[in-house]
Amino acid sequence: MLETRNEVSITDIERPRAGKSRAARWAVVMACLAVSALAAVPFFFITKVAPGTEDVAIEMPTTHDMHLHFEQMKSFYRGLSDGEIYPRWEEDTNRGFGAPTTSYYPPGIYYLTSAFFLITQDWWWGLLGTHWALMLASAAAIYIYARRVMSRAAAAVAMIAYTLLPYHIVDQYQRGALAELLGFIWMPLMMLFGEGIFTAVADWRESRPERRRLLTSPEGSRALLNAGGLAATYGAFIWSHPPTAYQFALAFGLYTVTLALARRDMRGLIATGCAMILGGALSAAYLLPAAMEQELIRHEYVSDVWPYHGSYIFVHALPYSQGHRGFFDLLDAIWIFGAVSLAIASLALLFRKPRAESYTPALKRGVLLWLVLGAFACFMTVKISEPLGRLIPKIDIGVFTWRMLSIATLATALMAGACMQAAISAWRERRIATLLPFGLLSLLIAVGGAVFSTIAVAGPMFRSSAFVPSLEHVNLATIPRTAFEDPLELPFVPKIRFENEHGTVSIDRWDSEHREFEVRLDSPDRVLVRTFNFPGWTATREGEAIPILTGEELGDIVLELPAGAHRIRLDYLTTPPRRAGNSISIISLCVLMVTLAYAFSARLRKRTAP
Repeated sequence: MLETRNEVSITDIERPRAGKSRAARWAVVMACLAVSALAAVPFFFITKVAPGTEDVAIEMPTTHDMHLHFEQMKSFYRGLSDGEIYPRWEEDTNRGFGAPTTSYYPPGIYYLTSAFFLITQDWWWGLLGTHWALMLASAAAIYIYARRVMSRAAAAVAMIAYTLLPYHIVDQYQRGALAELLGFIWMPLMMLFGEGIFTAVADWRESRPERRRLLTSPEGSRALLNAGGLAATYGAFIWSHPPTAYQFALAFGLYTVTLALARRDMRGLIATGCAMILGGALSAAYLLPAAMEQELIRHEYVSDVWPYHGSYIFVHALPYSQGHRGFFDLLDAIWIFGAVSLAIASLALLFRKPRAESYTPALKRGVLLWLVLGAFACFMTVKISEPLGRLIPKIDIGVFTWRMLSIATLATALMAGACMQAAISAWRERRIATLLPFGLLSLLIAVGGAVFSTIAVAGPMFRSSAFVPSLEHVNLATIPRTAFEDPLELPFVPKIRFENEHGTVSIDRWDSEHREFEVRLDSPDRVLVRTFNFPGWTATREGEAIPILTGEELGDIVLELPAGAHRIRLDYLTTPPRRAGNSISIISLCVLMVTLAYAFSARLRKRTAP
């Protein structure tokens, strides 16, 4: 079951029919476009249309998290418009007092929404484009991964299942979990590159009679390319959504160890670990300050409101779970569907012995690995896993245990593709007794999952209330520890005011992270700036640094100035952890680029050698 030598690839098997490959590729591209559009686009046309408006209008239902994302992506775009490469201060939130939101919440998804807004100049159309792009990219990612060990048809089934299975649809249609949707792209790509490392190392071991060193061999350049891909995708995952990135890293670690044991290959395991470390370093500009400056905000709000160990499937001991019973019942049903599908498909695939050559040892080994991945995810979402979960450092980063249903979705979709591959193998050998159960099982997972999503996930949102942006945006999770605790009780105040009303002010510039204004004081006074004081804010007067005080009542910026005219500049600059994180990310990016350049040049030299 775990053979590693003389494996026949699906690509090799299909090569004699290369004349049809172009049409087949275009068919897959069109299927990818169609299924991703089917998943994402209806979300924007199923709401209850307001009286007096058109029968069809682009809107979206009210979801759990979209109010948060909608305001944060607008603030992030404003920061980019102000010239910031990485906007860290959300100026519009908390009644204008702001918050260091994207120092703690990953900014990856907001770069994407900003790009689509720049193209469309409309947030609704921009969100439609974003959701379609997320579904399209995740569908393409799993197809590319599955294609390594499956035929086009089987890989397409895995792609359709991955796109339409209920938890993937829940994240868009009910949760509005925009950043978590981005993670569906990176999971199959991490597996693609991780397995690519092991394959390259295994090929090198086969050629060892030539006594070549790994790094100077053609196999070594392939290993480096795959290691670079793994580092880039894991780094992108952290930039996208650290909770699911950490959960998948745990599952991927178990997956990789299992693969290393199956192949008896510690070199591949070490190379994979090094790539993961480099991926973490690539995200240091976000990750390091978020970790080191955590105590500067009231981060305990998240763990108090959403305790990790209260979010297990079938338990749901979260404080608000009873008020959302329907949603949590839906999660329970999704878990049952995925667990049962995984169990039946894996038993059928691992213990039945199809004889067709297209059901390769590589595919059978993949089934075992996907079972490990999916079983781990299903196990960690139920209460019985709590003793193990409490031993895993920082597991509460995931916030919700049931976020691991995204990993189970990935494993279930791959099982659907593997069952279709077994059915195709049986068809070629005219073994109807094998064809029917495997084909039926594949369709039950893919089509049954799509029907489940339509009825139980998208159905309840049909003709629901349309999303309406909040009148004001607050973010309780990133309130500075020195600030006024409840932003809903903050006073509505001007951008700049005076404690004793002894002056006037003229504002020349008010960007998210840079402000310039001129103050004229008849006598010494305190200038109160409507911005929470937070490490990084600096003030200069006529180019010379002046101290910033923290308002005792509100936690805002306070400047003590003498009588006279003063030109003041406020800038939100880096701190030592932010500078260190930036430096590590830049150095890591240089290492990645050098590694990829070396690997590409080695492959080029091999191709041009006489």
